[in-house]
Amino acid sequence: MVVTLTKVAAGESPPTESTPPPDVGLLEAWISVSLMNLIVFLPFVVLTLFLLWRSGRWERKVIQEELANEFADTVTPEEYEGIKHDGVFRTCRIAAVDRRRSAALVNAQHELAFRKRRVYDRGGNPEADPVVTSWREEIRRLREMV
Repeated sequence: MVVTLTKVAAGESPPTESTPPPDVGLLEAWISVSLMNLIVFLPFVVLTLFLLWRSGRWERKVIQEELANEFADTVTPEEYEGIKHDGVFRTCRIAAVDRRRSAALVNAQHELAFRKRRVYDRGGNPEADPVVTSWREEIRRLREMV
């Protein structure tokens, strides 16, 4: 197909008769197609990985900035230290709490941070936002369960 298009673009007429498929073995065909797919899709994979990495950095930055001035009943100083050292594939967890409650508490803290940022971005005051208040109450409720 590519050869035909190249010949037509060069001014040659397209072939009028069909040609048999090339005589290649399974391994050779598999390697050929794999290399072609690698060449075609590698830039998209690299771009996607880069964008995921940048998104993760932005999310950790927002969480760290927005939870910096929270009260100790929503984010303890020890938890904030964990947030500051949070990594790409290493989400912080609350010590001395079972995994499920720890994940719920960390998720609520993250939701609080993102909601505060959304309110700031829209020009509002997060302290007057009812969703921010409800996330803080949810965090306090989860702490009482521990």
